[in-house]
Amino acid sequence: MPKQSAVMKIAWQIARKIIAEQTFARLAIGLDSAMIAAHEVFGMGPKRAKQFDTAYKNAMDELSRLFTMDADENNDAALTYAKAKRDELILSIVGPDLFVPFDQIYGAAYIDEAHRIRIRMKEVGN
Repeated sequence: MPKQSAVMKIAWQIARKIIAEQTFARLAIGLDSAMIAAHEVFGMGPKRAKQFDTAYKNAMDELSRLFTMDADENNDAALTYAKAKRDELILSIVGPDLFVPFDQIYGAAYIDEAHRIRIRMKEVGN
């Protein structure tokens, strides 16, 4: 395989930076939306919002860890165990009417996103 040119290296660095920024923006929109919904439905105020924020970030870290662990440590690119655990948990929370299986909701980008989420969580100290 030919050696990658300097231009291609720069292009890949720029692309990775853009993707990382988009990941963080999607996470921020998701958390904002969850906070707004919890306020509207449950009347959540500042005290419970802080608790919710912590629980949200812990859940994000746990799911990201589950996916990356299954892929990296268990050498399971298909994430058989992680998908089953996620689906089992989400189904128990939302019930069959709102449940969407892992493969349907996550698509193919989940591993890269999970790695980025874990890196970001460590950077911001969560």
